[in-house]
Amino acid sequence: METREFAARARLVESPAGARALYDEWAPTYDADMAGPDGADYPLPEIVADVVARLDGPGSDVLDAACGTGLVGAALARRGFTSVDGLDIAPRMVARARARGGYHDLGPADLSQRLPGAPDKFGVVTCVNALEPGHLPRSALVEFARVVHRGGHIVITVSSGSWPEVESHLRRLTTRGVARLVEAAEQPLHPSEGTFHHVVVLEVVASSAPSTGLGW
Repeated sequence: METREFAARARLVESPAGARALYDEWAPTYDADMAGPDGADYPLPEIVADVVARLDGPGSDVLDAACGTGLVGAALARRGFTSVDGLDIAPRMVARARARGGYHDLGPADLSQRLPGAPDKFGVVTCVNALEPGHLPRSALVEFARVVHRGGHIVITVSSGSWPEVESHLRRLTTRGVARLVEAAEQPLHPSEGTFHHVVVLEVVASSAPSTGLGW
């Protein structure tokens, strides 16, 4: 199956179960499909790792949410980060991330639900290419903020098509004193196709963990 066929199916995902099935099927060829024939057509993991390294030192605890096959974790390891945890809904994606290395801990998890683990644990949460329709709900941002300590950061990427809705949710987080928008800049998703994602940095400013629920 060609890359664009998997990508087209990903745009039609409507549930966590559907996402798990699709990404388990895609796992064996995901890296090559995303990187393209020249191996350089998916720069976002490296871009996000550069942003994290600029924000926080390599001693920071990082959660890579929707870690997939571990491209972000490997990029962070190359920058000296040694405490990176990864979560993803697809067990076969997690297995490939484990084989790649670069993570302190890995496990499958439905990130549309409450995140496992204690609040205020991480200095950074990353989430690349997963805040899209049928994948993670916007309320996942509240969970990201819950597990990041005050002054820590959330680094996400959002497609141009999804950006207006996500930006509205970010304004709500700002209004409620949970996090503030530090920066947002367009970066290439697949240079060969001329597609872009917003790479967004939030700083968590809440003095205590927010709660999920209606209204978020």
